[in-house]
Amino acid sequence: MFALFERTYEKNCYPHEDHWSAIAFGRYAEVMHRVFRHASSCEGGMLQSRAGDIKPENYIESRRKELAKPFRLPDCQIRLEVSPSLRAPIPEKSLDEVRQSLTKAGFEDRIEAIARGEVAVSLVADTTLLSAIYGEKGPLSLWRVLDVNDCSSVVVDADLALPARSAFAMDRMPEVQCYAVGRENRLVSIDAHPWHEAGWQYKAVGDFITGVAYAVETEAPGFAKRAIPAFRDILRSANPLPNETGIVIARLPEGVDDHYARTADELARGLGLADAEGRAPAQFRFRLGDIPVDPDGLLLYRLCGLRREQVTLSVPKQEDAVEALRPVAHTDLTQLALEWI
Repeated sequence: MFALFERTYEKNCYPHEDHWSAIAFGRYAEVMHRVFRHASSCEGGMLQSRAGDIKPENYIESRRKELAKPFRLPDCQIRLEVSPSLRAPIPEKSLDEVRQSLTKAGFEDRIEAIARGEVAVSLVADTTLLSAIYGEKGPLSLWRVLDVNDCSSVVVDADLALPARSAFAMDRMPEVQCYAVGRENRLVSIDAHPWHEAGWQYKAVGDFITGVAYAVETEAPGFAKRAIPAFRDILRSANPLPNETGIVIARLPEGVDDHYARTADELARGLGLADAEGRAPAQFRFRLGDIPVDPDGLLLYRLCGLRREQVTLSVPKQEDAVEALRPVAHTDLTQLALEWI
């Protein structure tokens, strides 16, 4: 079991005084899942270093290296106090979520005692219980019960047998096709799955990190380090979406909020397809080239703002474009050149 700590500060709060905080707890794969989630915030600049932007692949690699040489975390007693305090081990407002998580983990017999604030647990003997509350699938964060001062300076010298980097990791790179929709948005298809509007480039990369790279990384360690920059290159080199692309819009599919129906209405009005009351048909079709030229790009913005369930795309095959969008091989020399920038 690992406890991962980071030293951070909020950039929009002054003064910039960083502090250690426990961010993840669990087995290696669980802690790495949290690392990948944080890495997805690097691409758009939400998570940075003091020097500026961090490439997510470098963030992931640095955490891999830290997990490979951990310090020993001594056993300690943790009192699971329940109180109204926002910083309590278990805030009163989170008690129902804690009950549900403990029930799923098979700790029904401990719930009432914990709810009364009568329980003190051992970090070593009760790791499974603690993980149910403060682990990757738990409702609360580890900083509530562990502080960096709880750590020792004793290095774990046993062979941790962590997953070794695979020389064939990039063999698992999916086939990725991508088109640019306007200046910022990207249309993506992975392994011939239906095309979907993936948002701005940073969002598409973030979704790839959590939705694709993590799952492959668990089976082929080292995949993320090479696949993320390869995917980013594909997005950067995307050709414009052809005007012949057919688009079918469903105004309000089941499970979609009314807000998105109103977005479809606005798009239909701009295309001249709305009824007398300004409402879109239940389903309407058009080509990308049918969207009127708009200096502000509002109609294209409306199209990209629809939910995936509302949009069906028929993209004409263009062999030259597809060929250019296949994964780019990255040599070991390229990887050695990557820096924290």
